[in-house]
Amino acid sequence: GIIMALEIESADVVRLIQQYLKENSLHRTLSTLQEETGISLNTVDSIESFVAEINRGHWDVVLQAIQSLKLPDKTLIDLYEQIVLELIELRELGAARSLLRQTDPMIMLKQQKPERYVHLENLLARSYFDPREAYPE
Repeated sequence: GIIMALEIESADVVRLIQQYLKENSLHRTLSTLQEETGISLNTVDSIESFVAEINRGHWDVVLQAIQSLKLPDKTLIDLYEQIVLELIELRELGAARSLLRQTDPMIMLKQQKPERYVHLENLLARSYFDPREAYPE
C-alpha cells in the first residue's frame, strides 16, 4: 500500500498550542507566543456573539475583540471608519472624536486617504447628522 505522509503545518501546531493557552487563561504566554512566532489565533470566542455585538453597536466590546485578531490595516481602517460614522449618527461625539484622532487605523487613514478622514472630521463638526451626507452613493 501507499504510505500517506501526514504533514502538519508548523503554523497549525502553534495555533493548537495557542488555543490551549487561551482556553486555560494563560494570556501572557499566549501573547508572547503570538508575538514571537508572528502567528495569531485569529479567533473570537463566538462568531454569533461577535456578530450580535456588531449589530447592537456595542463598539467597545467589538474593538476589544479585534485587538487580538491582527487584521490587515485596510480592514481595520474600514471598520474604524464605520464605527466612527455610527457613533456620530448616535451623537456619541466624544467617543467618535477619540476614535478618530487617537487610534492607529484612523491616523493611517489621515495619512493615506486624507479626503476620507476630513469627511469624518466635517461630519463630527456638524450640529446634526444627515445620512445622505454620511453615506453618499
